[in-house]
Amino acid sequence: MKRLIIQFISCISFLIISTCIQFYYNVVPFNTLNVINKINFISSDNFKGRLTGTLENKEVEEYIKLQFIENNLKPFMGEYTQSFKVNYPHKISGEPHLKILDKNGDIIKSFTYNKDYKEDMLNFRSNSIKFKKDNPSVKVSDKLIQVQNSSDLFLFYISSKDNLSFRSSFSSNSNFSMCIILTSDTLNEIKEYLNKDYTIDCFIPIISKETTVNNIMGYIEGKNPTLDPLILSAHFDHLGSDLKNNVYRGALDNASGTAFLLELAGYVSSIGKPERSILFIGFNAEEFGCLGSEEFVKKYKKNIQNSKVMNFDMIGSDKGVPLCIVGGKKDTAKTSFINSISATCANEKIHFNYLFEDASDHKSFRENNIDAVTFCDNDMSRIHTMSDTPELISTSAIERCFKIVSKEIITYSFNNNLLIIYYKEAALACSLLIIISLITSLKNKS
Repeated sequence: MKRLIIQFISCISFLIISTCIQFYYNVVPFNTLNVINKINFISSDNFKGRLTGTLENKEVEEYIKLQFIENNLKPFMGEYTQSFKVNYPHKISGEPHLKILDKNGDIIKSFTYNKDYKEDMLNFRSNSIKFKKDNPSVKVSDKLIQVQNSSDLFLFYISSKDNLSFRSSFSSNSNFSMCIILTSDTLNEIKEYLNKDYTIDCFIPIISKETTVNNIMGYIEGKNPTLDPLILSAHFDHLGSDLKNNVYRGALDNASGTAFLLELAGYVSSIGKPERSILFIGFNAEEFGCLGSEEFVKKYKKNIQNSKVMNFDMIGSDKGVPLCIVGGKKDTAKTSFINSISATCANEKIHFNYLFEDASDHKSFRENNIDAVTFCDNDMSRIHTMSDTPELISTSAIERCFKIVSKEIITYSFNNNLLIIYYKEAALACSLLIIISLITSLKNKS
């Protein structure tokens, strides 16, 4: 009887080792250095900040599509792209100016772009304004000047850090027609000129223009077509470049999430056929108000109502920053999907926290009662500035996120088959069992 038990254990161990060897040769490991290289590429000056609507943004669309094809992802509903229309800030000819004019129209002073003032990206419904103290309607306060000219509302303001580094997202529906960031010295000087009845003349060579852009989609087909897919996503757009061609590279926001998604696609596509399909999406126009994810949900809602969504936005900073699980405004730590992920974090001893805001592409899904979270390293110290560069990306933060996400993918799409993750450990354990069985068998014979 003892001999039969030893033989049985040996046979099972051999079967597990055989499976593990298959995994070893087939699985493409998730490689953090590949993620870093992709971040460097996506956030390079070649793509000029990946502003939605630009040629460079189109080039990133194509890059993501080719990566999906290379990793054997199939087109979702027969398409790798989902097209939709947006308004975007389009540069036109001309030089920006902020001038002080006397009553004859002569220039008294010209302020220096990028030193004294700069456009805020918020909107360009109108791109020029001339105003005096009371004509048109002007409101002056300590930190801003607000100008109402017919239906157009203009804002000249000091940023919270009193510098010109921050660049806001674009919103064609904003109440403001144009916003200009000023230094405190510039604002005070303009106030003095207004009090002396001089005219302020401002022009920014950018207009709001309509164009067509794309989300990029690809999926791994599951065994059970009746199950709605697990969705993994990241936005690839950023804020472009200013009028002097200084590039907002957006390494953390969100070349990091895009690179993470692409490396994840290579890994997941190599670990076998899932039970549930897995859909990978590169969202466009997140910086315009999550428009890409909004259009996706609008079109495919009936196909994803029971999906789980894991979105990646800013993966690569752990300098005193926990991994943040971001849910919708109405979510709590007790929301089922969030509670499940937080349990995984706790089990893996990952330092994490929560944020419940509609601050990324999970928003579009949560508004339609689809389970969704964003994974985020919520370090805002350099976001939307030219300091968001790849040199500051942390590999340990990338590894931290993968440790959690890989287990959630196995849970939701591979029936919690932990052998996929622990195949090396399983092979080692089974090898030890076989050795112990052989030693025991030899002892019995002797």
